[in-house]
Amino acid sequence: MESNSQLQIRLNEMESLAIAAFGSKSKADTWLNKENLILGATPISLADSDSGLLEVKKILNAISYGGVV
Repeated sequence: MESNSQLQIRLNEMESLAIAAFGSKSKADTWLNKENLILGATPISLADSDSGLLEVKKILNAISYGGVV
């Protein structure tokens, strides 16, 4: 079973990456809580697993650097 601290670490990392990609906490929060067609869920809902965090990271890197998902 996963601890709350592991989940919180992933949530913090996801939020930090989103803030860096979007330039503000409010824009990052909006993106994290909005349904994403590529992910098939809200990005924040995927924080409960390492694989979910990895998928969100891929998209945020593509947004930040103009890459392809």
